[in-house]
Amino acid sequence: MSHTRLYELRYAFLRDKGGYEPKPSGGARRGAWPATVDAFLEGFLPLQNPPNYQLVADELDRLCGFKRARSTVEAHVKSHHAHLVPAPQRKARTYRRFRRARIGELYQHDSSIHQWWPAPEKQYLLLTIDDHSGRNVAGSFVSAETTWNHFQHFRRAFEVYGLPEAIYTDALSLFGSSSSTDNGDPKSQFQRALRGLGVAHLVAPTPQAKGKIERRFGTFQKRMVTLLAHAKVETYEQANEILQMEIIRQNRTKQRNTGKIPLETWEQAILERNGRLRPTPVSSLLDLHFSMRGTRRVNNDQTIDFEGRNYEIAATSRKSVTIVHHPDLKFWVVDHTPKDLWPPILGTYGL
Repeated sequence: MSHTRLYELRYAFLRDKGGYEPKPSGGARRGAWPATVDAFLEGFLPLQNPPNYQLVADELDRLCGFKRARSTVEAHVKSHHAHLVPAPQRKARTYRRFRRARIGELYQHDSSIHQWWPAPEKQYLLLTIDDHSGRNVAGSFVSAETTWNHFQHFRRAFEVYGLPEAIYTDALSLFGSSSSTDNGDPKSQFQRALRGLGVAHLVAPTPQAKGKIERRFGTFQKRMVTLLAHAKVETYEQANEILQMEIIRQNRTKQRNTGKIPLETWEQAILERNGRLRPTPVSSLLDLHFSMRGTRRVNNDQTIDFEGRNYEIAATSRKSVTIVHHPDLKFWVVDHTPKDLWPPILGTYGL
């Protein structure tokens, strides 16, 4: 009996439970196939590996004068002659995911908005992995996807591991809509900061091109939501503490697609000096490059206006100055737009 017929009978019973009486079944409406057809199948099917049901249907029509659709032949064979159909040998899945040859050649980076724990607003997970080893080099939960939050995320990674050669992101306008490897002007503050540190920025042409980091987000969603719920997390501080625990565990877990442990691959590359990481710049240069930039007009009394307040600066002949800003922390007023080094500082203020 088909599922459809079963639900039809159930519906009829529920409509009239007291007076319902099932009627006699209509019986099998399909007659048995001729013995000559089954005899042919017994001899023909074992010769095929894998079975070609269209060929079987064609031969039934030619030799037995028994015409049936390919799908009907397949259904009959699987119901009555399944033992004659050789089961395909299961093969190990082959993964072809090209990886960079050295650690630090490329960091893949992305963000994922998700309801990681119960709250009025969804949260963002920022995640960065090393393309060669698969190691999670940085992860953090933030309330909004802003340039400043990405700056803080990368600063922590750079302070621990050093500077990579390149960072790979999607084409989000926050990052810049195109790669910054053509010596053109930076398209975003993010690209400006990376260029100042000598790190290239590559943009994925399609969502599929950054499949490694997307699959990693799938892994974290399957695990972190449960871990955060069990810990009854309510704050970002609690969530980030559990996230760092899980990152350590994932870095020590053998990857299914490579059969290697990311942390061991990373450490082996360091022992073999097979890396492209560069030393971390001094903290003052990180302050300079991982900052928001803007300009302000100099008032006649040698002051500037910033975020609704007036600040006195050192004497300057310039009509406008540059603001180097760390949101909610502090800002510097500098003589001109910085490049690789700090220009003359006209004032430093806390927020």
